Amino acid sequence: MKNRLLLGPIYRFVPIVLGVLFFFAGPIQSEATQKIKLSLSSNLSPGSCLELAADKFKDVVEKKSNGNITVIRYPSGELYDSKSEIEAIVNGSVDMALLHVAYVGARSPELEFISSFGAQGCWDDYEHFYRFLDMPEVRKIADNMFATKLKAKLLTPISYGTSVVGTNKKAIHTVADYKNLKMRASGTAQAAMYKALGAIPVELSIKEVFMALQRGTIDGACTGPGRFYFSKWYEATPYIIQDYASPFLQFWHAMTMNKWEKLTSENQKILEDAAQEIALWAREYIAKETELTYQKFKGGLVKEMNFLSDDERVKLRKLAYPAMHELIIKRCGKEMGEKLWGYMIQARNK
Repeated sequence: MKNRLLLGPIYRFVPIVLGVLFFFAGPIQSEATQKIKLSLSSNLSPGSCLELAADKFKDVVEKKSNGNITVIRYPSGELYDSKSEIEAIVNGSVDMALLHVAYVGARSPELEFISSFGAQGCWDDYEHFYRFLDMPEVRKIADNMFATKLKAKLLTPISYGTSVVGTNKKAIHTVADYKNLKMRASGTAQAAMYKALGAIPVELSIKEVFMALQRGTIDGACTGPGRFYFSKWYEATPYIIQDYASPFLQFWHAMTMNKWEKLTSENQKILEDAAQEIALWAREYIAKETELTYQKFKGGLVKEMNFLSDDERVKLRKLAYPAMHELIIKRCGKEMGEKLWGYMIQARNK
């Protein structure tokens, strides 16, 4: 009886404390129901595959989280250009972004190789590249590079599409036709590949390309069919050929590590699952988009749309192989360079 009397004031005090805490803090939320907002930046042409993929990712995440995660979209360079978008991820100015293959490659030659952009001219076909990209060993290297070089969590590589080369003075029918052409190069790897083909690489930002093509400052440029179409580069390049140096290039869907580590495990899984779902969707969509764009080019948008013969594609690989092998060893060191090169060879033989 004495103990009950002594504890009575404490029992009466507990509901008051809990009430005060509830008033100021609100209801206690479970980990899975915490409401968060995440920003997502992208930098491609409106209507292109990656812009659509980013929009679909937003929809899937918000649906999977029952509205507890809100993804705020900043499309088509609304916040950053391709270069500054990298810095924004590194310093945490934006939560997520679809990062440009070449600018990521400037920070990590390993990632440039994995994206296919750093191994131009080395791939037999699209299936060869995807077998390489999907190897667990390759994905582990990519995850580590993002964590150490960009302070970011890699959610998924995502298909940007194959490439086409547009020229303004003459058509390319053979590998020999590249000789002495002034070609816009985006990064060290592409410059090395063009040199191997006998072309003259010229460094230009993406914003300078159209005017340079119009003025004849450069003879040609390479980018995805979607950008060629949506940005109307074809108006300055009457001759287009499929670029057999690169298969479906991969942009990188990444999240700043500081934000990632603050998420609950449930929310991390929602983002990873959604990213994987959209990556698979993009692989299918970009193949269809590429074919539709080719049909538009053939339908009169350009004077000539060409494809290299099988023999010419073999010649391209023979010229590119030594240059790209030397480059990956030089940039990544012998151990890592040979490891990546070996995975590429291994994927060919599967």
